[in-house]
Amino acid sequence: MSLPLLLTATAVDATLVQAMRLVVRRFLLADDAHVEGLRRSAAPYLDPALLEAPQRFFDLPPGSAVRLASSRTVRVVRGGAVLSHRLATDLAPDDPIHLAHWVQQGRRPHATVLAVHGFTMGWPRFDAIALLASEWFRAGLDVALLTLPFHGARTPAGASFSGEAFARPDVAELNTAARRSVQEILLAARWLRAEAGHPVGLLGMSLGGYLCATAAGLDTDLAFVVAMVPPACFGDLAWRFLPERGAGARRTPALGYDELRRAFRIHSPLAHAPVVSRERLLVVAGRGDRIVPPEHPTSLWRHWGEPPVHWFDGSHLAPFGRAGIAAAVRAHLARLGFA
Repeated sequence: MSLPLLLTATAVDATLVQAMRLVVRRFLLADDAHVEGLRRSAAPYLDPALLEAPQRFFDLPPGSAVRLASSRTVRVVRGGAVLSHRLATDLAPDDPIHLAHWVQQGRRPHATVLAVHGFTMGWPRFDAIALLASEWFRAGLDVALLTLPFHGARTPAGASFSGEAFARPDVAELNTAARRSVQEILLAARWLRAEAGHPVGLLGMSLGGYLCATAAGLDTDLAFVVAMVPPACFGDLAWRFLPERGAGARRTPALGYDELRRAFRIHSPLAHAPVVSRERLLVVAGRGDRIVPPEHPTSLWRHWGEPPVHWFDGSHLAPFGRAGIAAAVRAHLARLGFA
């Protein structure tokens, strides 16, 4: 990749980082009363017993079930069709899981890719492009695009943008949103395995990569997990977005660096040892990423025991080298016998 392209890619990311700092200013640089409220909301997640066994945070209620509430054909694509499913769960009876399910016709797929989008996304037509759904479908796999809670068509009334309600300025609410998202990923994978009768693996990008990486420590039945440009620690990421003052100095945040890391650690993939075997894991990361800097996917890669990794040229929002990303993921799936 040429230097001008790399500089362009990092400049695109840098623009969003400045916008994120405006959001973080409201979240973290609060008045004293808000600071204490944030600390109180974080307290339950600092319980040593819970941190010792963080998987308990994601335990489903006893008897949790998932069932098909509705299904319809959205459109026909070459080699199959795209179906829209609504899966009813006990997690939120009035807000079913949304799946856009690309189904092969005329040949039996070796596996299903359950693909999970990033923050502020959640519209399947656009997610399909970002998550390279047509690539996996042409490779002979079924693809199911999951819309995360509070995103896309699941955006609550009154929210300014897709995902706003996911990242509320409250530790407990954000942690609850992360837990529900991971639980929905696990339930959707369970339903797809039962429905199709073949293996299901995860592919997530950005926030979706983070959540899928966490799921890799919870579900032994996952056929593979591909984490693309994944954050590894929400606390560290939030700290990086803090506004600066003067010559690079930071204003005093509502929560300090260590507090931030501890507050969100319960759902960090770094808090969960993978239960999916190392050869079934893949990390995809951008050399010029300034939103999820390389330290994050590198930390996940090390935590996972240094599984296969693909570094692409470009950044988070300008991922030059998409053909290389698709080839690397297809090669990984082919080694596993799924493509």
